[in-house]
Amino acid sequence: MEEIMRENFKKLRKKINITQEQMAKYLNLEQSSISKFESGERTISVSNLERACSLFGIHLNDIYKDSKNLRALSPSFRKTNLSLSSLEDISNINRIAMNISEMNTILERHNG
Repeated sequence: MEEIMRENFKKLRKKINITQEQMAKYLNLEQSSISKFESGERTISVSNLERACSLFGIHLNDIYKDSKNLRALSPSFRKTNLSLSSLEDISNINRIAMNISEMNTILERHNG
């Protein structure tokens, strides 16, 4: 399960065109920490994993799913070298979008 999570983390990071260095800055870590995490040499805190998942546009429990079943909100970013502020904004927008999606699912179930 840890291996799936690490693979998904790396795939999603690459999908949104974020370098290890950018992710490290976003999570307030060293770039080597991201590299070692992705290679299985180091762990990452749950709070940092949650922050990364918000940036990816997925819920924390989704990062443990088989990548075939993984659905992320985030499109690939066209711009490289996004600022930390831009990454924070993207993460906040993704959280709002995920909440709206959850509310719509609940309403659909309720209204049948």
